[in-house]
Amino acid sequence: MKISTIFFDLGKVLVDFDFTIALEKVVKKSPLEFSALENRIYSDYPLISDYEHGHINSEVFFTEMKSHFQYEGNIEELENIWCDVFTPMTDHIDYARLLAEYYPLAIISNTSDAHIRFLENAYDFFPLFRKRIYSHEIRIMKPNAAIYEHALAEMKADKFESLFIDDREDNILGAAALGWQTIHLRPDVDLKAALQSYELKGI
Repeated sequence: MKISTIFFDLGKVLVDFDFTIALEKVVKKSPLEFSALENRIYSDYPLISDYEHGHINSEVFFTEMKSHFQYEGNIEELENIWCDVFTPMTDHIDYARLLAEYYPLAIISNTSDAHIRFLENAYDFFPLFRKRIYSHEIRIMKPNAAIYEHALAEMKADKFESLFIDDREDNILGAAALGWQTIHLRPDVDLKAALQSYELKGI
């Protein structure tokens, strides 16, 4: 199948993340134990979802998280901690650099204002992507079909010639249901080999 446009997820595809890094810092200024903080991330998922949907802003989100974590530092400090959880996946970024010589690239990510501000300041690879579709900006999250349709329109892409790379099965299924080609980037999948299976230029 011909591929004309390539869409990347961000987390676990271009940058790895580990929220235990944040919790290990939060616990130093909270009366709660680490396990209780960890449980509160999962119990507060609706709050995180609202933030990634763009329904609340950063000030509201971090004010609420400060309360839930019983965090004794200030909100700005908590935001820095919440954001400093990423590691670049350098091999994957290098593949994107190679592909960008031959294909229009875009990002489709469920993410938040604070994380994107942090990441775009920290890493230089974002200009490789002609469009960056962020859930908090368009208020739609994967695997909602509307986010994929929005991405196609932004890139003026043919869905049958579009390749989407994501680590989550539900997001992959959402794109595949619309006719996209996909790579489900599970931990056991070699991205280079998967890209080569599509006979893409540059890889």
